[in-house]
Amino acid sequence: MAMNTLKIREMILEPGRPKVAVPIVSADPKEIISECESIKKTPCDIIEWRADKYIGAIEDPEKVIDQKDFYLDIMKIMDDINYIADGTPVIFTVRSIWQGGSAGLSEEHLAGIRGLIAQSGLADLIDVELVGENGMIDERAVSRQLDEIHSHGCRAILSHHDFEKMPSAEEMAAVVKKMHEMGADVCKYAAMASSREDDERLLKTTAFLSRSGIGPLIMIAMGENGVPARIAAGRYGSCVTFASLKGESAPGQPDIYTMEKWLDDYYGGKES
Repeated sequence: MAMNTLKIREMILEPGRPKVAVPIVSADPKEIISECESIKKTPCDIIEWRADKYIGAIEDPEKVIDQKDFYLDIMKIMDDINYIADGTPVIFTVRSIWQGGSAGLSEEHLAGIRGLIAQSGLADLIDVELVGENGMIDERAVSRQLDEIHSHGCRAILSHHDFEKMPSAEEMAAVVKKMHEMGADVCKYAAMASSREDDERLLKTTAFLSRSGIGPLIMIAMGENGVPARIAAGRYGSCVTFASLKGESAPGQPDIYTMEKWLDDYYGGKES
């Protein structure tokens, strides 16, 4: 298998028509399960649980997190999601507030939750944020988290989001190379697009990284102006794109049925 591909269950993440991940964004446990059941009926390839939406609805989560029931509840939901997914790969994501999510928890607590999910074996991929609350990369902490995830046989997505702008090609490439060097199984970079030029810059960066053997890659242009790059990025080396069902988890995310139609039109029909 090529250096920039990855097999997850029976699915191979590789450049070309991207696999479509749909996030669960509900906060109530019953609604989370209901949403997961609905997502499973769509033509998505991957299910992502945005657990920060659930945590963000808890009053004073930093206090509650010290209680055993907090972890038991998360594990119960994760177990139900895994059962409903029935072979569909599952991403576990607990997105911090400083990376555009809803989880008002310390970096230490976020790491603890990710470690628990890795140990459970209920997620195929666990999202880890590259940059901390102070806007800096704590290489030791990130490497420790990746090692913990890998020690339980799980794979890690190392991610970074820029909701303000589309950085230069050099900046994006440097960050993704850093992710790769640190041991990410999948490198994810998402940045806000405000023009066609932003889309083109992300796609060119994606192509450069892919040709360099870095990956698997998830390269996303956020916002309404980023839609063309969301569709085309697979042709340049990206392997996953995101679509919504109940609600978007990032700006400019189209619904799953619209995304599938666009991908069919662009790539000539879904592979069997």
